Amino acid sequence: MKIPEEKIQEIREATDIVELVSQHVTLKKRGKTYLGLCPFHNEKTPSFNVDPVRHFYHCFGCGAGGNVFTFLMAMEKIGFPEAVRQLAQKAGIAMPEHAEDDFAIKETEQLYHVNQFAAAFFVRCLKETEAGGKAKRYFTERGFTDEMLETFGIGYAPKTWEGLVQAAKKEGISTAALMKAGVVVESQRGTGAYDRFRGRLMFPITNASGRVVGFGGRLLVDEPRQPKYLNSPETPIYQKSRLVYGLAQAKTAIREQGQVLLVEGYTDVVRLHQAGLPHVVATSGTALTHDQARLMKRYAKRVALVYDGDSAGLEAAQRGAEVLLAGGLDVSIVPLPPGSDPDTFVRASGAEGLAALIETGKSFIDFRLSRLTEAGRLKTVADRAEAARGLLETIRKIPEPIERDLSMKSVAEKLDVDLRVLARAAGKPSGSDLQHDRPDGRPRAPENARQVSEKMLIRLLLENSGLWGDAIFNLVEPQHFEAGPHRTVVETIHAGYLQGEVPGLQQMLDQFQERPAVGKYLTDVMAEGLAEEIDLSRLGLECAVHLRKLELQTEIEASRLALKTASGEEMLVLHKQYVEQKQRSLGLRQVLESEWKKLVEI
Repeated sequence: MKIPEEKIQEIREATDIVELVSQHVTLKKRGKTYLGLCPFHNEKTPSFNVDPVRHFYHCFGCGAGGNVFTFLMAMEKIGFPEAVRQLAQKAGIAMPEHAEDDFAIKETEQLYHVNQFAAAFFVRCLKETEAGGKAKRYFTERGFTDEMLETFGIGYAPKTWEGLVQAAKKEGISTAALMKAGVVVESQRGTGAYDRFRGRLMFPITNASGRVVGFGGRLLVDEPRQPKYLNSPETPIYQKSRLVYGLAQAKTAIREQGQVLLVEGYTDVVRLHQAGLPHVVATSGTALTHDQARLMKRYAKRVALVYDGDSAGLEAAQRGAEVLLAGGLDVSIVPLPPGSDPDTFVRASGAEGLAALIETGKSFIDFRLSRLTEAGRLKTVADRAEAARGLLETIRKIPEPIERDLSMKSVAEKLDVDLRVLARAAGKPSGSDLQHDRPDGRPRAPENARQVSEKMLIRLLLENSGLWGDAIFNLVEPQHFEAGPHRTVVETIHAGYLQGEVPGLQQMLDQFQERPAVGKYLTDVMAEGLAEEIDLSRLGLECAVHLRKLELQTEIEASRLALKTASGEEMLVLHKQYVEQKQRSLGLRQVLESEWKKLVEI
């Protein structure tokens, strides 16, 4: 039985590749990646790299590479389905077993289907009913645009008891399925079910892939005994502690910015996104969890907490910062003025005002000390000692020794405490005692210009086929690449490009998990370092030009050799061909650059 791609992706996203590899390899952080001794060949100098952001490993020594599934397959000597099952079990994701597989998978897909149906129903109610029109006006009068309604799929749940129930029946969706998805509630009288959400503005909650897994509903008019916000109950596809709201819309911007803006509410996310700060997600009013921290770390290392400016928001920011620091993230806290939340602050001060405030965000230590100072709890020696002990409790949780050491130095300086005393109290070495392994200094095997050009073009396509696909495939085709794993990779990318669905790195690693040479080539391509200041457009053009020149040079050389043995009419034809090829060679760059500029700026 084939495991659905959605399930594979869910398991992959739930698995921390650094944590998985660390069960077998001792890893040390080196810049953005982790380095250790390769488990697949004997070596004394570490050359095994793990990239936590792009979720793959690659050894520069033996070339081994892959993702979480291929690593477990290699270490445990198991097949792909078993690797998927083991990682699903570790992540707490329900995986069906043997004969019951089809039923259980269909049940999971049914949950997705019901949630998507409900989302579409709420959108129709917003757009096509009178009450929905009032809900939309409520939204737009607060300054939100129709574009944000579309971007976040916002809808309206009519104030009726069976609106969704009846609409679902017409589509053949059973009440039992609606109850499993949590969008309806069983009647206490045992005579059917009624809609869970009524008279609410509806915010679909999606996973990182953009599939609807649940809902958050906001009352438009306060009602007695009714919560202002109401969320879907947890289901097999919706666990609040493992999701953040708005990630599907924000993940590209988060990667580009290298930072997550973390807020508390749905409208805060929509407001900041509309204001031009799209790298924003929300915890949706729940306490931040370690699973959420791990999820965000896959997309960026830095997190700015932009919580409400009241005491509850400040307390939540402090607790959240501790969770994020323990997860190995760089944290800044952005205190808003008392009584403000991100939504109201942006409406009053604009995106520029919030962006400026984010730039001045406080470290966890400065934030904690400022709150203690404001509360008058840093006046005595005993106060400072208590503050130091409290900060050390958090610092102990920081996984990286360098960050721990720098944090202790900061506390020692701000509280006027001897660093050696703090280090002993924390049970960690002071800065002078930290030992750092040297990075792998061994040179890589030399590559010729053709190999480099092919690799760089494939790298661009894998990282952003939407940006580079048209330009690259307008100049080169798969046959311009030498036979081997690189030809297989580019043929696969090209086939997906023609169908409008280019597979990503993880999908290709899964697809070629039984062809190690292709997997090694893929991770080797992605592990290649690129200077930050490099002009990617110019790089792509130069690589494409080089491959086309090689093709033309091959043709010229074939004509030259043929001329040596030709005579008569054949010699004249070959000579004319040879001259034309030489002329094309001279003007090739200009022609290709002109074609490139039509699609990509240089």
